[in-house]
Amino acid sequence: MTQGLVLAGGGARGSYQVGVKRALDELGFQPKVFTGTSVGCLNAGLFALGLDDIAESMWLQIADKDVMVMPEKFWGRELTDFLRDVKGGGGMDVSPLEEKVRMLMDEDALRASGVAFGLITVNKRTLKPLEVGLDEIPHGQLADYMMASAACFPAIRPHALGEEAYIDGGYYENMPIDLAARLGADQIVAVNLDGIGFTRRPKTPGLKVRYVQSYWPLGNILKFDPLLAKRNISLGYLDTYRAFGKLKGQAYSLRAPEYTKLLAGCGVRYQAMIEHVCERHLPFGPALSLLISKGRERTRNPQRSLLFALETAAEHLGLDPTVVYTAEEFCTALVEEFSRKNQRGYQFSGLLRGTESPSVLTLGLAMASLDQLQCEAVVMAASDMLSKR
Repeated sequence: MTQGLVLAGGGARGSYQVGVKRALDELGFQPKVFTGTSVGCLNAGLFALGLDDIAESMWLQIADKDVMVMPEKFWGRELTDFLRDVKGGGGMDVSPLEEKVRMLMDEDALRASGVAFGLITVNKRTLKPLEVGLDEIPHGQLADYMMASAACFPAIRPHALGEEAYIDGGYYENMPIDLAARLGADQIVAVNLDGIGFTRRPKTPGLKVRYVQSYWPLGNILKFDPLLAKRNISLGYLDTYRAFGKLKGQAYSLRAPEYTKLLAGCGVRYQAMIEHVCERHLPFGPALSLLISKGRERTRNPQRSLLFALETAAEHLGLDPTVVYTAEEFCTALVEEFSRKNQRGYQFSGLLRGTESPSVLTLGLAMASLDQLQCEAVVMAASDMLSKR
């Protein structure tokens, strides 16, 4: 089988794909076909050339000024001139990015590499897509085609190919899986950045596609921040391991034995604690307890319900999603964060205490606080699990 890597567009979120590629290397997934749209095609070109380290270094240093021409001051004449230039040019000037692309992309080396490469851009006038493999790109014009694919109009000005202006490939297909299949791939990892544009279902029969996508928001597509890039690289790395079944969890990561240990340790305790918390919060406690039980029955998967409760609590408490936890570390982090924060903001207690005449309003408040109630029960279960070690 021929392995392929498909990278979607998403602007500054593209750092996530660096983490994905690092994990794929460790997992032994070796693409011979690379396709991408917008920033995805820029990353795909670097990966196809084996410039993974350069790509990571670039993302960990890149700032807005390295991508776009920015005003020195965001007020006065400098800002006025900048806005006039953006309006007159039909979008922002990304010549700093173009300079980097031309410097890094060795077209001759890519053509001689033996791997297939392709991208998508869209004709601005006709809105017809141009889906091309490297062999279909005129020699010497690779950088131009890549910049055309990344021209996220109207934020970024179109890029000329011959006498026509072209814009971001996401206007037609943000994740070119079928193009990868046309270039020979039949086993594909597709990395979605939830970027602007259309993502179509692949039409090629017989494809094996494994999707990698973050649970967490990856930031503004036009804000380039090295600290956010570092976080996104870590998320991409862990999400890839989860996509391949090497880590467990949906928003957080644990190795399989620790995942089993966490669910086994918190399962019975959580059910007892949720009942305990509900009993303490009248008049709606019993109703909410029933609601939780019915929700658990509808999932027909008690482990999934428990994992949802654990991860929801972790998200509310702000646990770091970029690390791999043991069961004890996850529970300890839950308890410590709950204690550190203002507990009144996370407890259901007191919200309806003293309510003598329940109303639609108070019922609404109770429903809105259901996740806080579950959070309290999760922390109690985690604390009890730690105390029984």
